[in-house]
Parts: sequence; structure tokens; C-alpha cells
Amino acid sequence: MTRSNLPRRHFLQGVGASIALPWLETFARAAEPAAIQRFVCVANPFGMVADAFFPKEEGLGAKLPTNLAPLEPLRGKFTVFSNLDHGSSGGHGLTHTFLSGVKSSEAPGMPDGNISLDQFLARSVAGQTRFPVVNTAAGPAAEGGVELCWTRTGVAVPPIMKVSQVFKMLFVDEPPDQTAKRGVSYDRQESILDAVSGQAARMNRRLSRRDQAKLDQYLTAIREVEKSIAMEKSWLSKSRPHVDRKEPTDGPVTQQVPILFDLIALALETDATRVATIEIPGSFDAKAVGVAGHYHGLSHHGKDSTLMAGLRKVEHYQLQHLAKFLGRLEQTGLLDTTQVLFGSGMGDGSAHTNKNLPILLAGGGYKHATHVILPDEKKNRVPLSNLYLSMAQRFGVETDSFGRSTGTFGALS
Repeated sequence: MTRSNLPRRHFLQGVGASIALPWLETFARAAEPAAIQRFVCVANPFGMVADAFFPKEEGLGAKLPTNLAPLEPLRGKFTVFSNLDHGSSGGHGLTHTFLSGVKSSEAPGMPDGNISLDQFLARSVAGQTRFPVVNTAAGPAAEGGVELCWTRTGVAVPPIMKVSQVFKMLFVDEPPDQTAKRGVSYDRQESILDAVSGQAARMNRRLSRRDQAKLDQYLTAIREVEKSIAMEKSWLSKSRPHVDRKEPTDGPVTQQVPILFDLIALALETDATRVATIEIPGSFDAKAVGVAGHYHGLSHHGKDSTLMAGLRKVEHYQLQHLAKFLGRLEQTGLLDTTQVLFGSGMGDGSAHTNKNLPILLAGGGYKHATHVILPDEKKNRVPLSNLYLSMAQRFGVETDSFGRSTGTFGALS
């Protein structure tokens, strides 16, 4: 008998006798519903300056480098990992694999394509919230995009780049006539998909095995669209949550970053979504933090001390607002049930390396250790996808693989 199937009242039974047991803590915990799990990813396109991100020491008491200092009040609630990556190289051309571990060109050969972790988790809670996942960016890609989110069929998911649009989507109800038109549109799409599915099924019997595999992938995509339409229709008649906040004004990246963190926190608090992403784009306005030059240019510092100092300021800004976001989740009691991942698909933007990615995981109820150093030898290297697999399992997804995982991640309990 599994713990989840234990009855609420228990007895010791013998031959012809039954004795009622007192209320036991173990059985009480088994009867309680599982806590709602959430996931947020924050990513940038150019990595982090190593000496300002990775602690030199290992363990819970590791001294935090300059840019991690804002997280000091949250010690015990986060972990930085050294020597985690996807085992590939390709510079900017590989940053899109950050949340998937799979190149888009290699997606057709993978069971789940190059689906990113956010989309993977969102499938497991689809229908439970109005938005299975909310993908955002603090501005346009400009000199460097993250390309963070990907569907199972290899389609890049574009983020919403204006905070006003994110706010309206989450917290402003549509006019009744617009909702009615949307309902009609959903009905029309469903009828078209039904017709296409029927024709495709009849065609399948006349195709070669290779073509049948291609058609099966196509039909799978159609079924996913059908499910998405059905779920969106179910929320048409339900009002969005109302929050005590005015509609924000769009602006440069440094203006939108704190607003996005605020809106995502509100979305989690109101259960509008349980999965979200925030991209820090290459269009970051460095002058706003007192730095001359552009974010992308600073990342190509070539060890120049002035450029590196400017880049550290840009990165400090990002971690400063991440710390505020984590602090808010802690204050509202959501941090222990929210896995917050910060990182990049680029390790060192100047060297164009995708090794030793800057990975920070906060919250989620883990036994955090501040800094964990993993093996750096090639034969013993732990794939980043192993961490993602363990994160998916903690989120509640029943799976034994993700991306190019080789097993679960044992560094955190």
C-alpha cells in the first residue's frame, strides 16, 4: 500500500477483533494534498563574469562574491553550481539550448524534441491555471537574444516584450464582444482541426513507415493545439484576478525588469500561472546603471579591466533584482514551493564558451548549500539536464528523462 492510498482512519486487526488507532502524524501527512509547485526561470544571453558570480569556497558558509552579496539575507535558500553545462560548444549559436539541452537542429531525433523546461512543466499543469506558462522579456533582443523557450515540435516561443501587455493579459478582462469573438474563433479552429485530423488518419494507411512517423509528429502537434484550444475556451467565462496595481508603462530594459519581477510575483500569488520565464535581453541599457557602452560589447571584454568592471555592474543589477524577487516570494510564503532558476546558455561571453554555465537555483524546498562544485573532468561531468530532470520530478512530473539527462541530480536533497 502506498502512502498516498492510506485511509484516513486506521485499525489494528486480528482474528475477530479490531482496535482503533489514535490519529498518527505519518498518516495525517499522507492524507494532506501535495503543495502546489511553481517554476520561474530568469536568463540572460551573455553569461556572467566568473569572479563576481562563483564563490571560491564550497558549502553553505561560502563567502559570496560581489554580485551575489544581495542574496546574503537568503542564505540557505539558494545554491550556485560550478561545472554544470550541456557538454556542447557553439558560442552564441548554442545559447538557445539553455533550458532544453538540445540543439534545435538535433530536435527531430529526440523523443521530446528540444522542448524547454518551462514548456515541459507547463504541460503537466495545463488547465489548472488560466495560463499554463507566461513567457516574458524585458525588451527586444537587439544585440543578443536568449531564444529561451521551445515547444516539443521545435518551434521557438516568442516572449512578451512589453510590461503593459503582460499586465493586461494577466489582470485585465477582455470586453464582452471580444470574448465572444474569441469563442467563435476557437469553435472554428476546432472544426478545422477535426477535419484535418480525420483526413490525415485515412491518409496514414497509404504511407511508408518514414512518412507515417512524420505524419504522427504532425498529428501530435495538432492534438496539442486542440488541447490548448479546449483549455483556453474553459477560461473564457472566468474573470481575471484583480490586483492593486496600475497598468505599468513600457520603457527600456532597466525600467521593465523590476516591473516584470513584480508582475510575475503577482501572477504566482493569484495563481494566474505556475510557470514563467523572464529574459534579460541584449538591449540592456547599460548607461542607466552608470556604464558606458553596450551590454553585448561589454561581454566581449577581452579581459579589459574597464569593460569587465562595466559588465559586473550590469550583472549586479540583474542579481540585485533577482534577490528582491526571491525576498518577496519568501515573505509571501511561496519560495519553498517555487523553483527559481537563474542562468545563461553562455558561460563566458568574451571567450564564447558554453562551459561552466552560471547556474543558480533558489527556493523549491531543497536543502540548499550556497555553492556546490561538481566534477570538471569530462568523464565524470554531470549534465545540466540531470538537474532539470530532478526539478521536473519535484514539480510533480512523472518522467525518468529530460533532454540529454543521464540520471537524476544527487547534489541536492
